[in-house]
Amino acid sequence: MIGNKEIESALASTNRQYLVGQLDRPQKLKHIEGSNLEIGISSYNDFTHEAPHYHTQANEYIYVISGMTEYLEVETGTEYRFKKGDFYKIPPGFHYAQKSKPGTTILFVKSPSGNDKQEIEVSKIVNDWLNTKIKTTRLDFTNKNDAPAVNSIRPAAAVGIVNENEEILLLERRDSGKWTMPGGTLEIGEDLKTCAIREVQEELGYTVEVTDFIGTYTNPEHIIAYSDGEVRQEFAILYKGTIKSGNPRIDDESTAYKWIKLEKATELPMAESQKQRILDVIDFQKEGVRALR
Repeated sequence: MIGNKEIESALASTNRQYLVGQLDRPQKLKHIEGSNLEIGISSYNDFTHEAPHYHTQANEYIYVISGMTEYLEVETGTEYRFKKGDFYKIPPGFHYAQKSKPGTTILFVKSPSGNDKQEIEVSKIVNDWLNTKIKTTRLDFTNKNDAPAVNSIRPAAAVGIVNENEEILLLERRDSGKWTMPGGTLEIGEDLKTCAIREVQEELGYTVEVTDFIGTYTNPEHIIAYSDGEVRQEFAILYKGTIKSGNPRIDDESTAYKWIKLEKATELPMAESQKQRILDVIDFQKEGVRALR
């Protein structure tokens, strides 16, 4: 038996570990010897791509545990996208390039075992494809009957940053094209306040001080559907923050940022849930009223 804790510990320091096979190289995780099969797990915390290659003899069977991965058939330029829950086969002789988004975990089975991988030279077009990050899209649903079924719950934190001119700092999201306050989801080992500070730093380059909280948001009918297959019920805390230091810049999750008068902010394209939070920031600024939603 190979326990879950052993697998997680091994994958913390590398992105691939074998569970079954006849291995030439040592690895951190113990494995079950087998000459007919190789079974393993690939886990990618960051955007990753594989060197273009093909297998001369092996069939490879793959199940996507989480995230999303894309393949490019080198000879035809055909693209394939697989997301959480998909199962597929790569036959021998299939020339491909592969890339995976952060948070992708894949279980693979290769038969027969053995190192039959052959790397291939590719064009600049293929190399450019490999180095272009996978784009995901996002749809927000609030109290909608046609919302898809939820398959995850993620705690999140956002920060309302309002300056002395009663302007609020907003970001334009790359995945939806809509405007939002800076924020994001909790990582292991964080509290929500730390999450909020980190997200502003990553998304905008600013170090902020969290000075209060504006509201809590737990509506189970606020659902976010991503193109990688995740359908999220999000619950969030909205903090009030002030900028302490830093220079403005945006990361690859956004396309623009702006300061805009609070009373004008909801005129921008944004999700209904975000409009409500902007209105709650206005109430907090005027009356000190916190929202419990």
